Amino acid sequence: MPRYKPYLIYYRVLMSFSLPFSLLASIVSLGFSANKLVGFINSFSLSILTGGFVLALFFYEQRYQNQYYFYHNLGISKAGLIVGAYLCNIAIAVLLFLLKLYLYA
Repeated sequence: MPRYKPYLIYYRVLMSFSLPFSLLASIVSLGFSANKLVGFINSFSLSILTGGFVLALFFYEQRYQNQYYFYHNLGISKAGLIVGAYLCNIAIAVLLFLLKLYLYA
């Protein structure tokens, strides 16, 4: 198994918790922004980096806490998984901000 595959598995499960919350927060913020697309991108990026990520970690801990043994047996710590997932979220947020800059430059 390639070294990055366990990180992707963990990230996919985390995003299954984080995406619905982030999309809901973004849809709610549409009512408060003058420019709808910019407001959606801003709130989605912020939500995926803060509340959505923390909420996803909480739900993963509640539902799949025994899965950490699987990653530990592969030599990956819990902190390493969390940092790797957060770095992926940062990359997505940066890409969304670049898209926003490209659309409204």
